[in-house]
Amino acid sequence: MLRIEGLTIRARDRVIVEDIGFDMAEDRVTCLIGPSGCGKTSVQKWLAGVLAPELSVEGQARRDGRGLARPDPDLAYQPQQDALFPWLTIRENACLGLGVAGLSRRAARAKVDPLFTPFGLAGCEDLFPDQLSGGMRQRAAFLRTIVQDTRYVLLDEPFSALDAVTRLTMQDWLCARLRDRPRGVLLITHDLHEATRIADRILVMSARPGRIVADIPLTIAREDRSEAALADLRTHLKTLLLEDTQ
Repeated sequence: MLRIEGLTIRARDRVIVEDIGFDMAEDRVTCLIGPSGCGKTSVQKWLAGVLAPELSVEGQARRDGRGLARPDPDLAYQPQQDALFPWLTIRENACLGLGVAGLSRRAARAKVDPLFTPFGLAGCEDLFPDQLSGGMRQRAAFLRTIVQDTRYVLLDEPFSALDAVTRLTMQDWLCARLRDRPRGVLLITHDLHEATRIADRILVMSARPGRIVADIPLTIAREDRSEAALADLRTHLKTLLLEDTQ
């Protein structure tokens, strides 16, 4: 269990997020939604250990009852931008986290190479990021993140640059991967269809300062989540978000 307690982030006199607290189970997808600018990304960056140093922070994160180091080898993080290294090939970028974790180049390639085809990147292994479209770079960044063998994964709008069909394919792939190898996932998205399709739990944040105003568990199994079954939930989520912007 990963637990965030009393997280408040300030930029000078402005409060970005205030008194955020929630648990992340190791076998559940927790989805964080809210208006743009409410601090969702700041929460993830703080967990990942890459929050801008000029921001002041109160609060703590605990894993299994002990303080969480940041950065922590048990967390893999995909930011909003693909953050691929332009001087490395797509294969080298995808293998990077595995190499940092201690895998040999051969072992890392053996783990990554079978995924280029399902990720729609076959034939791009030896290309550089500037030779790919934005959607392909985002898939490469997702591959680099999800292939790491960590207990927790932080995903900040990982499919936002993808076309509708590819987005659904990547969502299905992620759900299948999590069935085979459960992990704790903190997913940020603005897409309510994506949130209700993937998440086990949805946290709704308010705007300025960001606070958690709703904590909604999804009790319907993913394979039983029809459009009809989710319609009322999406309407409820829209209402919560609209109320906060009025």
